[in-house]
Amino acid sequence: MPVEQLVGYYRVGLIGGLIFLVFFLLAFGAVTVAGRPLWMALRPTESLLARIAAAAVLGAMAAGGISGVVFNLLQPVLFSDGAVAAGTARNQALLVMLLALAGAAVAVIRIELHHRARVNPPAGQEEADWKVEPPEVRDRR
Repeated sequence: MPVEQLVGYYRVGLIGGLIFLVFFLLAFGAVTVAGRPLWMALRPTESLLARIAAAAVLGAMAAGGISGVVFNLLQPVLFSDGAVAAGTARNQALLVMLLALAGAAVAVIRIELHHRARVNPPAGQEEADWKVEPPEVRDRR
């Protein structure tokens, strides 16, 4: 297989993966906000897994629909660069995808923390069970 074709495959995979991650994050946020009453009925682990699965399906459908348009709009020169070796292109694609996956994981965690804070607001200081009165106040009662 020619080197330019391998480089093109790595670049197509990289761009397709980035498109999927963007749509996955958008779908995860939308599913979390739109289905908040439904997610409150489930346990936290079930809720998170269901939202991740729904976002993966929606993200894959959206990425599959838009990726053809994106690839047609990009210049063919982007996919066939003769100056880059196949190993270098593979390493670049892997590095960028790992960084994008790390960013997506951080974004999912932030969305989940915000969602849990909205579902279970912290108890007020007056209503807290752990509040202990000083002995002098307790003796006055």
